[in-house]
Amino acid sequence: MKIYRILIALCGIVGISMQIYQDGFGMLLYYTVISNLIVVSFLLYIIKCGDIQQNNKILRFKGAVTMIIAITFIVYHFLLAPKAKPIDYWNVRNFLVHYIAPIGFILDTIIFDPKKQYRLTDPLFWTTVPVLYCILAIVNGLVIKLNVPNSPDSPFPYFFININKFGIEKVILNIVSIAIGYIIVGYVLYVLKRFIGKVNK
Repeated sequence: MKIYRILIALCGIVGISMQIYQDGFGMLLYYTVISNLIVVSFLLYIIKCGDIQQNNKILRFKGAVTMIIAITFIVYHFLLAPKAKPIDYWNVRNFLVHYIAPIGFILDTIIFDPKKQYRLTDPLFWTTVPVLYCILAIVNGLVIKLNVPNSPDSPFPYFFININKFGIEKVILNIVSIAIGYIIVGYVLYVLKRFIGKVNK
């Protein structure tokens, strides 16, 4: 388990490093890079701490981290990948941060964590990070206007939150739709962890 987590952390570190090295620190404005940083930081923490199987608080927090990175994979694969150019899609850094690290961490949570660790309300609270990110990204797009590398919607990182293009009502609808989808996926994880995972003694 420890070796597996080290490998996932290394995938995240390499992917993030390639993103920033090739396109600059403006990549930190992307949810993808932020979510991978959170995953890598959390993995390094639990690798150092060792066994977390009996620590319910850390396991519940890990559920939140799992959902943070899950939305990276889901939103990219279904909303952004179809619009990506082949050269932007078929490369190592893209697969590391959008597929390998996210899926690796999700499987870690589903397979290695104990059953029945989450509370019924947890998936509702897990939506906090992506919604807060959307708000901050909109503030950057409208007020701060830091450049977002490789984004055709810069200073907005993603097209679905570009208020200048779609208007505030459409963007709010997009964010609400993502939040609802996020909650649904959160409850899928909640149900899965009722049946899949280790049994605490």
